[in-house]
Amino acid sequence: MTAENGKPEVPPTPPTEPKATKPSKPKLFGSAAPKSASKSAPKGTPRNEFKFTNTPFEDSIDSYRRWGFRQTPRWRYLFVLSMVVTDIVVMLISMVIGFAINPPAYNTVLRTMPIALFIVILCGIWLLALMFAGAYQRHGMAEGYGIYTKIINATIFTIILASCIAFMFNLEMPRTSLIIVPIIAGLIEVVARWLLRRSLHRNRLKGDCKYATVVMGSPEGINKALHTMQDYTALGYAPIAVCPIQVNPHDPNVVMHAQYVPDPTIEGADKLEVVTLNSHFPRTAERLGAQSVLVTDVLTRDSPLLHALSLGVESLGIELAVSVSLADIGGHRLYLRNTTEQPVLSASLPQYRITTYVVKRIMDIILSSIAIVISSPIMLVVAILIKLDDGGPVFFTQTRIGMHGIPFTMYKFRSMVTNAEEIKKKLAEESGQSDRFIFKLKDDPRITKIGKFIRKTSLDEFPQFFNVFKGDMSLVGPRPALPEEVARYNSLYATRLLVKPGITGPWQVSGRSDLSQEQSEYLDVSYIENWSITGDLAILAKTVLVVFKGTGSY
Repeated sequence: MTAENGKPEVPPTPPTEPKATKPSKPKLFGSAAPKSASKSAPKGTPRNEFKFTNTPFEDSIDSYRRWGFRQTPRWRYLFVLSMVVTDIVVMLISMVIGFAINPPAYNTVLRTMPIALFIVILCGIWLLALMFAGAYQRHGMAEGYGIYTKIINATIFTIILASCIAFMFNLEMPRTSLIIVPIIAGLIEVVARWLLRRSLHRNRLKGDCKYATVVMGSPEGINKALHTMQDYTALGYAPIAVCPIQVNPHDPNVVMHAQYVPDPTIEGADKLEVVTLNSHFPRTAERLGAQSVLVTDVLTRDSPLLHALSLGVESLGIELAVSVSLADIGGHRLYLRNTTEQPVLSASLPQYRITTYVVKRIMDIILSSIAIVISSPIMLVVAILIKLDDGGPVFFTQTRIGMHGIPFTMYKFRSMVTNAEEIKKKLAEESGQSDRFIFKLKDDPRITKIGKFIRKTSLDEFPQFFNVFKGDMSLVGPRPALPEEVARYNSLYATRLLVKPGITGPWQVSGRSDLSQEQSEYLDVSYIENWSITGDLAILAKTVLVVFKGTGSY
């Protein structure tokens, strides 16, 4: 993969390029062998005549020597510091609560070591666990329920590591300090990180706390990315320049500069700097103050040019982000079998193992049994109210498609009039949702009075605990689909049938009916690719908050 040469538009004239021995054509980004091997290369093999150079520009050498490669914004350091301080405070509060619940545990700790040393050790383990779980990653606070998964993993890791240390050094530590305190810390940490996340999103809504970004790709891809950044400020990218590129129509192996036309519906798009992809692009991005380079399209993940670009910008402390499609396998665990005959990259999803399935099934049986027992009085009251409302049947049963395409009967409390299915087609045509997999109306005339309440509070879903207990469904998974919906699935979206449908899932905690069809599909496929036991626990915890708020439920 190569790219045409061009002069940088923002910085002053960079250092002169080494002269080629035979400059018979414009210099291009190459992916061939080095010059020493070019004489023996077959005729027509592109030469590596042009390469990225990170030589500092003459007027920025002093700042380069002073600051080195650091491009991290100041707010990032302050935000990480605030997270660390918050995490320490969370653990201290958890210790106070734990020892208040069990005062003898405090005396046991004092007999083993000074309390100050205990605080330092447990806080250190807690911070290390959060760090290894990825709670301090660059974009961790924008991941939705993903951050809560990391907190659960950190809590488990803290319990295991603290217990191992106590065992190895033969320390008589009470269970309160080794198990109860970390669990309390995990619960408080969920609330603390939620508050920090809300604070970060409020700042980003104002335009602060974002990463200055150069957007690279086709003009259409750039405008699409700019629209996304404008509509979803939580992503944390602030565009400062664009680098339009396109594939040479005469040579598909060559990438060249493209003409960029700003979209008038994007605020500030006409004021963005337009830079050229050339050998000094990494330094140009650094000079502009970029902390990220976002590649939207044109350059594929196996492109030598993208590989060289990643090394060029990341060596300067600039993040390289690549937009991926729904079909990308980036979420898989990749293994490179680097043999001399044929290097092979194999992909696997480690959660798809029989042991993980068994654990998930056991969790479904236990939690659904507890839910049925606890919610029985509530379900009895709901059943009586539905019967008194219009005298119709209490339950609504419907054939849905389960794991591996096997149909099953799903149970719900009836929230609509008895002839709801008869008028669905007419309403779908009137609302323009004939082609949508998920049919939803905010003011659906089919919903009864009691139906509005049980939908808002998700009480209509409670009978599905029996589906979970039977094994038709899981507590967490994609939304159970209708047969006519499954008949329209493409090959990628049909992979949602590889797992059991769930009462709740990423769709439930990420907007529910407010999501577009494309967003719903992405969440389903993303869940299938990345699901884990701790991730399911995080979704269950967040579901409680979503139900209380009633977000997207209608």
